[in-house]
Amino acid sequence: MRILILSGNTGGGHNSAAMAIKDYFSTKNAECEIRDALAFWSEGKSYLISNGHILIYKKAPKLFGVIYRFAEKHPAKENDDSFMYDVVTRGAKGLNEFLEENRFDAIICTHVFAGMIATAVKKKYRPNLKIYFIATDYTCSPGVSEILMDGCFIPHEKLRHEFIRNRVPKEIIVASGIPVRAKFYEHTEPQKAKEMLSLPTDKKLVLLMCGSMGCGPMKGLTKLLENTLPDDTHIAVICGSNKKLLKELSKRDQSDKVTLIGYTDKMPLYMDAADVALTKPGGLSTSEALTKGVPLLLIDAVPGCETRNIEFLCGNHFAETGNNADELTALVFSFIGKGDKAQKTRELLRKEFSDNAAQKIYDYIAKDL
Repeated sequence: MRILILSGNTGGGHNSAAMAIKDYFSTKNAECEIRDALAFWSEGKSYLISNGHILIYKKAPKLFGVIYRFAEKHPAKENDDSFMYDVVTRGAKGLNEFLEENRFDAIICTHVFAGMIATAVKKKYRPNLKIYFIATDYTCSPGVSEILMDGCFIPHEKLRHEFIRNRVPKEIIVASGIPVRAKFYEHTEPQKAKEMLSLPTDKKLVLLMCGSMGCGPMKGLTKLLENTLPDDTHIAVICGSNKKLLKELSKRDQSDKVTLIGYTDKMPLYMDAADVALTKPGGLSTSEALTKGVPLLLIDAVPGCETRNIEFLCGNHFAETGNNADELTALVFSFIGKGDKAQKTRELLRKEFSDNAAQKIYDYIAKDL
């Protein structure tokens, strides 16, 4: 089986899901190739759209939210195409030429734009093209209804009706979960994980992270947690690829209560070590933590699909959130204090998110092909 995985560079989550799929499929002797979908239009256009998306996301989150809500409220009418579809599917010709030169049995899309481009190829050139879409947020994002797919893999069974309302045929919906790397299904004892990370083994660990881009009120939360939490607590702050944030935090006078980390490939260990995690509610970062069974407090930093993630996860008691830093800090105390709240939360998460999503996706596609 040979699979083309089309992803996008508007944040790290889509590529992380693509890599999780490739890694699992390779254990089944399936050959996968990952490509940036927008690059089939042009490398320059892909760079412009992806980095423009990231710039608005980081620098003007309210504008990002306005654009997202507009897209939600103005979906494409049935048998009609949206403005975004018309724009991004200019890469359809390039993708078709690539498919002419390279044989693939199917395409898996981890981004809505990728699904749109593959759909345009199916409409114009290849009516028998097999297309599968993986939703990487806990909502049915704008544009999903425009994808002609043979399978739609959603994050949780409780989202099924939302996708059906958005014109996704119910018979192709599979509640697989969001695929994460294999290491997130492994578990290291908290004390051992702390030792491996050179963190204090005699203190509870609060993990503060805001996605691969290090977005959100990281500086303010770090200071508040440092000044408020008891001495038997340690704080690990993951800045991701945000070198500016790491530099700014490093300049501050800090006690030995805080450990600053830039980009790391040891996130599974940090999650094993954590008693509670505060994070921006990106689809992939939350899924990794949920798979690990880490109690989550969600920071509403960027409106849009992440607001929908908060609504779903908190509405189903899979996570909690606060309206401001003080409320989030109070919730931290509820998880690190006496009582069994943290343990009950871990038990719920492991019950709901322990299945291997990549395995479910492979099983469906292998049977369908």
